Amino acid sequence: MKNIFFKYKYFLFVCVFLSWIIFSLSAIADINTRQKLSAKADSDTIPEKKIVSKQDSDKAKELFVEGKIFELQGKNSEALQSYRAALKYEKSAGIYYAIANLFYNQGRFKDAMMEINNTLQLEPESVKYNEIKANIYYQQSNFQKAAEIYEDILKKDRENVSYMYILARIYQELNMPANSVELYEKITDLAGYDFEVLKRMFDIYYNYKNYDKCIEVLKAALQLDPYDISFLQQLAALYARLERYQEAKEIYEDLFRLNPRDKDIQTELIKLYFRLDEYGKGFENFAILLQKDTLTYEEKMQIGEIYYKMISQDSSVMDIARNIFTSIKADYPEEWGPYFYLGLIGVINKDSADYDKNFETVLKLVPEAAGKEIYMQIGYTYFDILRNEKAGNVVSKAINIYGGDFRSYFLYGLILQRKNEENQAIEYFEKALELNPEDLSVLSTLALAYNTAKRYSESEAVYERALMISPENPLILNNYAYNLSQRGVKLDKALVMSKRAVEIEPNSASYLDTIGWVYYMMGEYEQARYYIERSVTINPDSWVVLDHLGDVYDKLNDKVNAIKYWGKALELNPNASEVKEKLNR
Repeated sequence: MKNIFFKYKYFLFVCVFLSWIIFSLSAIADINTRQKLSAKADSDTIPEKKIVSKQDSDKAKELFVEGKIFELQGKNSEALQSYRAALKYEKSAGIYYAIANLFYNQGRFKDAMMEINNTLQLEPESVKYNEIKANIYYQQSNFQKAAEIYEDILKKDRENVSYMYILARIYQELNMPANSVELYEKITDLAGYDFEVLKRMFDIYYNYKNYDKCIEVLKAALQLDPYDISFLQQLAALYARLERYQEAKEIYEDLFRLNPRDKDIQTELIKLYFRLDEYGKGFENFAILLQKDTLTYEEKMQIGEIYYKMISQDSSVMDIARNIFTSIKADYPEEWGPYFYLGLIGVINKDSADYDKNFETVLKLVPEAAGKEIYMQIGYTYFDILRNEKAGNVVSKAINIYGGDFRSYFLYGLILQRKNEENQAIEYFEKALELNPEDLSVLSTLALAYNTAKRYSESEAVYERALMISPENPLILNNYAYNLSQRGVKLDKALVMSKRAVEIEPNSASYLDTIGWVYYMMGEYEQARYYIERSVTINPDSWVVLDHLGDVYDKLNDKVNAIKYWGKALELNPNASEVKEKLNR
């Protein structure tokens, strides 16, 4: 019984194999027939076409079949020899094509191209032969040539979806998205929606931020599978991006009903409730997320703080944070917290009337226990946005109410220094230093303030004190060296310190300028030019450094470059009177 079954399977295999051989032979015979019919008429343009004797034709077929058998057995060298031998008897397009295909499958694209060109010399209009030539170009990354061939093919077969798809892929390689999309749309018109085609259309539209078209594609994909969660989530996210929040919310609500344990879906839904001012639903769902029945004031504030902290990474959540705090303010009008965060959001939006009003309310409502810290935070906020009068008023009030401490004295000193009230600033820096005698920020700032006030011995004493604490601090080393160089004193000491600062931070534009200026004051102008030019390369927007470089070129008797860099310095600081004097002399 087993032998009979084996013989039956063998018989089927032989029948299939012979059918394939007969198909190959018929292709050759068809080629031969056409060659014989056109040999005389076309003998001048294609000399290979000639009448072939039956004996030669039969021999060619025999060798061709032999080659195919070898190829099926994986004996590529023997197959190639048989095909080459067949060509000696008959120059057939089918045989050339077989050789080209053999080379193509082996990755020998250069050889494949040579053979397919021989094929097309005999049958230039064959779609099959042109197709493999295009594929060879594609494998060689010559996408332009591949596209040209497929474009010609589609002119002859305008509704061939397979060729459209291939050409659309090639257009993507050529970064021609409009052409790709046009073909993909034709494919969907002819063959209906297909996931792979829709995916490629979506990617193209998304990369070019055509979100409306992305939505159309996703809707088409959902016609194929209405319950695909990934498509629904993408569609909801796109609606949210386009501020179509109601539509986004409806999708997320459906998804949440289907997946009530999915925290990501629930989180997105909560965001949308807050965006749409549906605070009740927002807090209710957050309570569910936290596995609670209701939320306290503190818990609601924590939710708002979460979204506020996200603003630095995603500015789109600012509206969510604002809506949350606005809702809390409405429910708890005597609590200072929501006003504080609404003030901070106003600062981000540069709405001075808004944040001034909210911060004033905070300072009225804040309890004494938390007041000092809140005063300082508001003071720092005003200082950061250059509202020096406001900052000074808030910090001064904090000192009067709660007494001074290190932070309040130091910040108030910085505010006074910014207002050019140097001597008063020094008083507060000294108070801060008494409370924290080893703080390097205060030491460095006080040393600079003494230097500005021309209290040089005190300045140097504070710098020395700072270096006793941190002898390798590059900022202290640099500032001390620069102050000495400005006065033209102790230049050897200044050079040692500035060299060490540059060794520690070799790419600091400020430190490079300092060592350059030390060399300038020592009369070593080439060294000065070297370092100050490096500083300008790193930071070309410092008018002081550009002025320094102009001075260096002036000493090197290069008046053209001196004027050039003084001019650049004046562009950055039109009020620099000393630079104007240099240009006018």
